[in-house]
Amino acid sequence: MSSTPAMQPSATASRERSIYRDIAVVTTDMPGDASALTAAAALARRYGAELEILQVLAMPLPAVDAWALIPDPACTSRYADLRAQAARRSAEFQRRLPSLGVEGRVRTFEAFYESVAGMAATAARRADLGVIGRPLASSDAAAIHDRFAALLLESGRPVLLVPGDREPPKLPPRHALVAWSDTREAARAVHDALPLLETAESVEILMVDPTANFLEDAANFGTTLCAHLERHGVAVHVVNEKSRGRYISGVILDRASRAKAQLIVAGGYGHTRLREWVIGGTTRDLFFDSPVPILFSH
Repeated sequence: MSSTPAMQPSATASRERSIYRDIAVVTTDMPGDASALTAAAALARRYGAELEILQVLAMPLPAVDAWALIPDPACTSRYADLRAQAARRSAEFQRRLPSLGVEGRVRTFEAFYESVAGMAATAARRADLGVIGRPLASSDAAAIHDRFAALLLESGRPVLLVPGDREPPKLPPRHALVAWSDTREAARAVHDALPLLETAESVEILMVDPTANFLEDAANFGTTLCAHLERHGVAVHVVNEKSRGRYISGVILDRASRAKAQLIVAGGYGHTRLREWVIGGTTRDLFFDSPVPILFSH
Protein backbone atom coordinates (compact mmCIF):
# COMPACT_ATOMS: atom_id res chain seq x y z
CA MET A 1 0.00 0.00 0.00
CA SER A 2 1.59 3.23 -1.13
CA SER A 3 1.40 6.45 0.81
CA THR A 4 1.22 9.96 -0.54
CA PRO A 5 3.70 12.48 0.89
CA ALA A 6 2.12 15.25 2.90
CA MET A 7 1.73 18.50 1.04
CA GLN A 8 4.41 21.00 1.97
CA PRO A 9 3.34 24.63 2.40
CA SER A 10 4.70 26.97 -0.21
CA ALA A 11 7.24 29.64 0.66
CA THR A 12 4.60 32.27 -0.04
CA ALA A 13 2.13 30.64 2.33
CA SER A 14 4.78 30.37 5.03
CA ARG A 15 5.56 34.04 4.75
CA GLU A 16 1.87 34.94 4.81
CA ARG A 17 1.50 33.18 8.17
CA SER A 18 4.29 35.24 9.71
CA ILE A 19 2.97 38.65 8.67
CA TYR A 20 1.88 41.15 11.29
CA ARG A 21 -1.91 41.49 11.38
CA ASP A 22 -2.44 43.60 14.52
CA ILE A 23 -0.03 46.35 15.52
CA ALA A 24 -0.32 48.15 18.86
CA VAL A 25 0.97 51.71 19.14
CA VAL A 26 1.66 52.60 22.77
CA THR A 27 1.31 56.35 23.14
CA THR A 28 3.16 58.43 25.70
CA ASP A 29 1.67 61.91 25.12
CA MET A 30 5.09 63.09 23.94
CA PRO A 31 6.54 64.08 20.54
CA GLY A 32 7.65 60.51 19.85
CA ASP A 33 4.03 59.45 19.38
CA ALA A 34 3.91 60.98 15.88
CA SER A 35 6.95 58.96 14.73
CA ALA A 36 5.58 55.77 16.28
CA LEU A 37 2.23 56.21 14.52
CA THR A 38 3.90 56.96 11.17
CA ALA A 39 6.13 53.87 11.45
CA ALA A 40 3.28 51.60 12.53
CA ALA A 41 1.10 52.87 9.68
CA ALA A 42 3.85 52.13 7.14
CA LEU A 43 4.02 48.53 8.37
CA ALA A 44 0.23 48.25 8.51
CA ARG A 45 -0.04 49.34 4.87
CA ARG A 46 2.64 46.85 3.83
CA TYR A 47 1.19 43.87 5.67
CA GLY A 48 -2.51 44.71 5.64
CA ALA A 49 -2.57 45.10 9.41
CA GLU A 50 -4.91 47.05 11.65
CA LEU A 51 -3.64 49.52 14.20
CA GLU A 52 -4.67 49.67 17.82
CA ILE A 53 -3.60 52.95 19.39
CA LEU A 54 -3.31 52.53 23.15
CA GLN A 55 -3.36 55.42 25.59
CA VAL A 56 -3.23 54.85 29.36
CA LEU A 57 -4.18 57.63 31.74
CA ALA A 58 -2.39 57.93 35.10
CA MET A 59 -5.32 58.72 37.37
CA PRO A 60 -4.38 60.39 40.66
CA LEU A 61 -5.73 58.77 43.82
CA PRO A 62 -7.58 60.94 46.33
CA ALA A 63 -5.91 61.56 49.67
CA VAL A 64 -7.16 59.19 52.33
CA ASP A 65 -9.46 60.99 54.77
CA ALA A 66 -11.44 58.96 57.29
CA TRP A 67 -13.95 61.80 57.62
CA ALA A 68 -14.56 62.28 53.90
CA LEU A 69 -17.96 60.97 52.84
CA ILE A 70 -17.94 62.55 49.37
CA PRO A 71 -15.41 62.32 46.54
CA ASP A 72 -12.49 64.72 46.70
CA PRO A 73 -13.62 67.59 44.43
CA ALA A 74 -10.03 68.28 43.38
CA CYS A 75 -9.65 64.69 42.12
CA THR A 76 -13.05 64.75 40.45
CA SER A 77 -12.06 67.86 38.52
CA ARG A 78 -8.70 66.37 37.62
CA TYR A 79 -10.34 63.18 36.33
CA ALA A 80 -12.62 65.24 34.10
CA ASP A 81 -9.65 67.16 32.71
CA LEU A 82 -7.66 64.00 32.00
CA ARG A 83 -10.59 62.33 30.28
CA ALA A 84 -11.31 65.41 28.18
CA GLN A 85 -7.67 65.61 27.08
CA ALA A 86 -7.68 61.90 26.23
CA ALA A 87 -10.87 62.30 24.23
CA ARG A 88 -9.29 65.11 22.19
CA ARG A 89 -6.16 63.03 21.53
CA SER A 90 -8.29 60.03 20.62
CA ALA A 91 -10.30 62.08 18.13
CA GLU A 92 -7.10 63.44 16.58
CA PHE A 93 -5.62 59.94 16.22
CA GLN A 94 -8.86 58.68 14.71
CA ARG A 95 -8.86 61.55 12.20
CA ARG A 96 -5.29 60.74 11.15
CA LEU A 97 -5.88 57.08 10.36
CA PRO A 98 -7.63 57.58 6.98
CA SER A 99 -4.91 60.00 5.83
CA LEU A 100 -2.31 57.34 6.74
CA GLY A 101 -4.17 54.80 4.63
CA VAL A 102 -4.82 52.33 7.47
CA GLU A 103 -7.67 51.06 9.56
CA GLY A 104 -7.65 51.03 13.32
CA ARG A 105 -9.07 52.26 16.57
CA VAL A 106 -8.05 54.06 19.73
CA ARG A 107 -8.42 52.43 23.12
CA THR A 108 -8.13 54.40 26.34
CA PHE A 109 -7.49 52.86 29.75
CA GLU A 110 -7.45 54.44 33.18
CA ALA A 111 -4.74 53.38 35.63
CA PHE A 112 -5.79 53.95 39.23
CA TYR A 113 -4.02 51.27 41.24
CA GLU A 114 -2.15 49.65 38.35
CA SER A 115 1.00 51.06 36.78
CA VAL A 116 0.62 52.86 33.47
CA ALA A 117 3.48 50.85 31.98
CA GLY A 118 2.02 47.54 33.14
CA MET A 119 -1.42 48.30 31.75
CA ALA A 120 0.05 49.26 28.37
CA ALA A 121 2.04 46.01 28.27
CA THR A 122 -1.04 43.95 29.11
CA ALA A 123 -3.09 45.62 26.38
CA ALA A 124 -0.32 45.02 23.81
CA ARG A 125 -0.44 41.25 24.36
CA ARG A 126 -3.35 41.09 21.95
CA ALA A 127 -1.23 42.37 19.06
CA ASP A 128 1.56 40.88 16.94
CA LEU A 129 3.88 43.84 17.43
CA GLY A 130 4.15 46.73 19.85
CA VAL A 131 5.42 50.12 18.66
CA ILE A 132 6.59 52.96 20.89
CA GLY A 133 8.24 56.28 20.09
CA ARG A 134 11.34 57.66 21.80
CA PRO A 135 11.44 61.46 22.22
CA LEU A 136 14.64 63.15 21.12
CA ALA A 137 15.18 65.04 24.39
CA SER A 138 17.12 62.84 26.81
CA SER A 139 15.02 63.91 29.79
CA ASP A 140 11.81 62.91 27.98
CA ALA A 141 13.39 59.66 26.80
CA ALA A 142 14.27 58.74 30.38
CA ALA A 143 10.63 59.21 31.33
CA ILE A 144 9.55 56.84 28.53
CA HIS A 145 12.16 54.18 29.32
CA ASP A 146 9.99 52.62 32.04
CA ARG A 147 7.09 52.18 29.64
CA PHE A 148 9.37 50.72 26.97
CA ALA A 149 10.93 48.27 29.44
CA ALA A 150 7.56 47.07 30.70
CA LEU A 151 6.34 46.64 27.14
CA LEU A 152 9.38 44.56 26.25
CA LEU A 153 9.47 42.44 29.41
CA GLU A 154 5.76 41.99 30.13
CA SER A 155 3.85 42.01 26.84
CA GLY A 156 5.33 38.83 25.38
CA ARG A 157 5.54 40.64 22.06
CA PRO A 158 8.37 42.18 20.02
CA VAL A 159 8.72 45.92 20.45
CA LEU A 160 9.65 48.35 17.70
CA LEU A 161 11.35 51.41 19.18
CA VAL A 162 11.10 54.43 16.85
CA PRO A 163 13.30 57.53 17.34
CA GLY A 164 11.30 60.75 17.28
CA ASP A 165 13.05 62.32 14.30
CA ARG A 166 11.50 64.82 11.94
CA GLU A 167 12.21 62.54 8.99
CA PRO A 168 9.86 59.53 8.92
CA PRO A 169 11.61 56.17 9.38
CA LYS A 170 12.07 54.05 6.25
CA LEU A 171 9.91 51.03 6.99
CA PRO A 172 9.76 48.28 5.95
CA PRO A 173 13.56 48.57 5.69
CA ARG A 174 15.57 47.97 2.56
CA HIS A 175 18.68 47.28 4.62
CA ALA A 176 18.65 45.73 8.10
CA LEU A 177 21.24 44.75 10.68
CA VAL A 178 20.81 41.83 13.09
CA ALA A 179 22.87 42.13 16.26
CA TRP A 180 23.40 38.42 16.83
CA SER A 181 24.61 36.59 19.89
CA ASP A 182 23.83 33.01 20.79
CA THR A 183 21.12 33.89 23.32
CA ARG A 184 17.44 33.21 23.69
CA GLU A 185 16.63 36.90 23.36
CA ALA A 186 18.53 37.28 20.08
CA ALA A 187 16.95 34.12 18.65
CA ARG A 188 13.51 35.43 19.57
CA ALA A 189 14.26 38.79 17.94
CA VAL A 190 15.32 37.19 14.64
CA HIS A 191 12.17 35.09 14.53
CA ASP A 192 9.91 38.03 15.38
CA ALA A 193 11.58 40.21 12.74
CA LEU A 194 11.21 37.68 9.89
CA PRO A 195 8.42 39.59 8.08
CA LEU A 196 10.75 42.60 7.90
CA LEU A 197 13.88 40.62 7.04
CA GLU A 198 12.19 38.63 4.27
CA THR A 199 11.28 41.80 2.37
CA ALA A 200 14.62 43.59 2.88
CA GLU A 201 17.09 43.85 0.01
CA SER A 202 20.03 43.03 2.28
CA VAL A 203 20.52 41.87 5.87
CA GLU A 204 23.77 41.84 7.81
CA ILE A 205 24.29 39.45 10.69
CA LEU A 206 26.68 41.27 13.02
CA MET A 207 28.57 39.34 15.66
CA VAL A 208 30.79 41.13 18.14
CA ASP A 209 33.62 39.07 19.67
CA PRO A 210 32.06 35.72 18.70
CA THR A 211 33.07 32.66 20.68
CA ALA A 212 32.86 29.00 19.77
CA ASN A 213 30.03 26.72 20.89
CA PHE A 214 29.13 23.08 20.27
CA LEU A 215 27.51 24.00 16.93
CA GLU A 216 30.14 26.30 15.43
CA ASP A 217 33.72 27.28 15.95
CA ALA A 218 34.58 30.96 16.36
CA ALA A 219 35.69 31.34 12.75
CA ASN A 220 32.35 30.05 11.42
CA PHE A 221 30.07 31.45 14.07
CA GLY A 222 26.76 32.54 12.56
CA THR A 223 26.79 30.20 9.57
CA THR A 224 23.87 28.10 10.83
CA LEU A 225 21.77 31.24 11.42
CA CYS A 226 22.73 32.48 7.97
CA ALA A 227 21.59 29.19 6.41
CA HIS A 228 18.33 29.33 8.36
CA LEU A 229 17.56 32.83 7.12
CA GLU A 230 18.49 31.96 3.55
CA ARG A 231 15.84 29.21 3.65
CA HIS A 232 13.38 32.00 4.44
CA GLY A 233 14.52 33.84 1.34
CA VAL A 234 16.54 36.44 3.24
CA ALA A 235 19.51 37.98 1.40
CA VAL A 236 22.01 37.77 4.23
CA HIS A 237 25.73 37.85 4.96
CA VAL A 238 27.76 37.62 8.16
CA VAL A 239 30.03 40.31 9.59
CA ASN A 240 32.39 39.77 12.54
CA GLU A 241 33.62 42.71 14.59
CA LYS A 242 35.99 42.96 17.55
CA SER A 243 34.99 45.34 20.30
CA ARG A 244 38.57 46.25 21.31
CA GLY A 245 37.37 47.77 24.55
CA ARG A 246 34.38 49.61 23.06
CA TYR A 247 30.84 49.20 24.35
CA ILE A 248 28.90 46.58 22.39
CA SER A 249 26.19 49.13 21.65
CA GLY A 250 28.77 51.45 20.10
CA VAL A 251 30.01 48.67 17.81
CA ILE A 252 26.44 47.88 16.73
CA LEU A 253 25.56 51.50 16.01
CA ASP A 254 28.83 52.13 14.16
CA ARG A 255 28.28 49.09 11.94
CA ALA A 256 24.63 50.03 11.34
CA SER A 257 25.74 53.48 10.19
CA ARG A 258 28.35 52.08 7.79
CA ALA A 259 25.86 49.55 6.42
CA LYS A 260 23.21 52.28 6.01
CA ALA A 261 20.84 50.05 7.97
CA GLN A 262 17.30 51.35 8.37
CA LEU A 263 16.47 48.83 11.08
CA ILE A 264 18.39 47.07 13.85
CA VAL A 265 17.15 43.76 15.24
CA ALA A 266 18.36 42.84 18.72
CA GLY A 267 17.56 40.80 21.78
CA GLY A 268 16.56 42.94 24.75
CA TYR A 269 17.58 42.68 28.39
CA GLY A 270 19.78 39.62 28.39
CA HIS A 271 20.80 40.90 31.82
CA THR A 272 18.28 41.98 34.41
CA ARG A 273 16.66 45.34 33.86
CA LEU A 274 17.92 46.57 37.27
CA ARG A 275 21.51 45.66 36.39
CA GLU A 276 21.26 47.48 33.07
CA TRP A 277 19.78 50.58 34.69
CA VAL A 278 22.40 50.73 37.47
CA ILE A 279 25.59 49.90 35.56
CA GLY A 280 24.47 50.21 31.97
CA GLY A 281 23.98 47.65 29.24
CA THR A 282 23.47 47.19 25.53
CA THR A 283 19.67 47.41 25.58
CA ARG A 284 19.64 50.62 27.58
CA ASP A 285 22.37 52.21 25.46
CA LEU A 286 20.61 51.30 22.21
CA PHE A 287 17.36 52.68 23.59
CA PHE A 288 18.89 56.09 24.19
CA ASP A 289 21.37 56.33 21.32
CA SER A 290 20.07 54.59 18.20
CA PRO A 291 19.22 56.96 15.32
CA VAL A 292 17.26 54.22 13.52
CA PRO A 293 14.33 52.04 14.62
CA ILE A 294 15.16 48.90 16.60
CA LEU A 295 13.08 45.77 16.86
CA PHE A 296 13.69 44.28 20.30
CA SER A 297 12.50 40.94 21.64
CA HIS A 298 12.92 39.41 25.07
